[in-house]
Amino acid sequence: MQAVVCPEFAASTVEEVPRPEPAPDEVVIAPDRVQFSVTECQLFHGREVAHYGTIADRIAAGGARLFGHEFCGHVDAVGDDVTSLSVGDRVYAPGKIACGECAYCRAGEPYHCGTQTGIGYDRPGAVAEYVAVPAEPLCRLPEGISDAEGAAMQPMASALLATVDAGIEPGDVVAVVGTGVMGYQVGQAAAALGASEVFAVDVRERPLSIAADRGMIPVNATEADPVAAVRDATGGVGADVAVAAAGGRQSHATEGSDPLATAHALVARGGTICQVGHIEGELTWRPRDTRSKKLTWVNPRTGSVPLGPNRTTGELAAEWVANGTVSIDEYVTHELTGLGSFEEAIEITLEKDAYDALGPAQIVIER
Repeated sequence: MQAVVCPEFAASTVEEVPRPEPAPDEVVIAPDRVQFSVTECQLFHGREVAHYGTIADRIAAGGARLFGHEFCGHVDAVGDDVTSLSVGDRVYAPGKIACGECAYCRAGEPYHCGTQTGIGYDRPGAVAEYVAVPAEPLCRLPEGISDAEGAAMQPMASALLATVDAGIEPGDVVAVVGTGVMGYQVGQAAAALGASEVFAVDVRERPLSIAADRGMIPVNATEADPVAAVRDATGGVGADVAVAAAGGRQSHATEGSDPLATAHALVARGGTICQVGHIEGELTWRPRDTRSKKLTWVNPRTGSVPLGPNRTTGELAAEWVANGTVSIDEYVTHELTGLGSFEEAIEITLEKDAYDALGPAQIVIER
């Protein structure tokens, strides 16, 4: 079979590699579509962001099949011990792979496992004709989900989990700072959980227009002070929950106009800041500013988490997309074909403005 191999940073080839066989707890997936997170794109170019050490070690070891944790595909083969999935099932991967042995795993909290394995980081991802993955982190896709939506589903599952962990309740006012893929999806999830108003803050008119079409209140930060806009709309109180959904390099968490500082300024006293965007490097933070407003600062869990005996966040996210509660395909603006388009997809995803892209480029995988 063919797969993308990265012999060094910023370099890739499509090579013939052995087709995987499933271990007893694994399934072999035939990926149909894959897209890349910004973190994966930065790692491809050697940026020292999350997972850098792991990626550097795998490249040094040779034959590194990297990236591709955001995908959809169908089950091609099933290991002897797998009972949750069958050949032909369409799946995506909302979660990471917990070790199953640490104190957190034994306590039923695998999302707190300190040695989780990441698809595409610690082990081969879906940038291949076939990939072997443990069945545990996978989730079936319901009828009505397109391949484009399925490949974009993992961020939606993370967005839903972020809103759950932020404690959003019916009637809350929510402000989302940054309407990229995650911000747009968090805003919709907040509304679905009962938020009375969701403010979408950005500097780009196109995503703000899309957010408005989904019932959010757009605030263009190049035309209005978002802090004043939210406070004016709430009688001077501010948002009950502020979601910092823009990552990248920022200088200060509580002062100035960086996204995180903006979230800090527009949230109500006693409110919650939910940190969704991944911030590069270090930034300054004045703990007294957070304490004086009596804020809760939430860093949401990752993966798929049970909401009760009948649903996980991964399952509910897919159901919401299938039934139209939320919409995610507006951000799928660039579709490429074949594993040979790997580096082009990376480039488009990193340079969205230059390519007029809203979300990651997707690759349709042919066999």
